[in-house]
Amino acid sequence: MIRTYNQKDAEFVIQSHYELYSQEYGYDLSFKKFIEGNVHGLINRSRADENIWIVDIVGEPKGSIGLGSVDDETAQLGLFLVDPSLRGQGYGHQLIETCIKFCQDHAKKRIILYTNEELTAARHLYRMHGFSLKETWTSTKSNKALKEELWEKLLF
Repeated sequence: MIRTYNQKDAEFVIQSHYELYSQEYGYDLSFKKFIEGNVHGLINRSRADENIWIVDIVGEPKGSIGLGSVDDETAQLGLFLVDPSLRGQGYGHQLIETCIKFCQDHAKKRIILYTNEELTAARHLYRMHGFSLKETWTSTKSNKALKEELWEKLLF
């Protein structure tokens, strides 16, 4: 099931992102610090138009997605991860749909997200849910060259 985060989920979101991205993509410890800042920022702000959701399988967190507020009209999706053991079972779709509904309920007009070219499965899901690629650029983060991307979904 998909549920709203609780305080003890913060460490799961941080650690699961670090471990998965380190193992699958070779990201370094700076990525963990980046995720840590995002998670604690959302939790500490505690805004009504921001949230983190967790894939919960029999009491165990197995995935996440978060939404931060950029401004009154724009939300930013992030912290998207599904445990490799659950991939292909629809949890990624459910997480994205949860975010879209939440944004509609909070009168957001658009959702943006930043990702990179090597995250092909996530990019496929974003496209399936109506996001479109708006901008690309190359940068060095987590000790590697990345082709970063900005995606957007307009809500009406």
